[in-house]
Amino acid sequence: MSTIVRSIDRGIRVVAGVEVRVTELVWADGGASFEVHRIDTGDDLTEDGCFDQPPTDKQIENLLRQPAALWTCPLCGVLIDDSNADLPCAPGAADTDAQRGVR
Repeated sequence: MSTIVRSIDRGIRVVAGVEVRVTELVWADGGASFEVHRIDTGDDLTEDGCFDQPPTDKQIENLLRQPAALWTCPLCGVLIDDSNADLPCAPGAADTDAQRGVR
């Protein structure tokens, strides 16, 4: 497996109203790949796979449209996304009945 030898900032772009940073990764074997990160959250939009060529605005827009993983807490029914995997009503998560929604 090759290692990254250099990271090149290819700048910030606004795509679909969202600021993103494109970074080129240069590999020891001479290859290159491109990552895209949201500026506001720092999320790596290419975590599941980088681009081999500089991404187009359309490709980045498609990454931005991918929905976050959502699920419902089995204990209280609160909607949770993958950015906050802690169950709000798990034992020890809330110190008082009011925080747990118990009346």
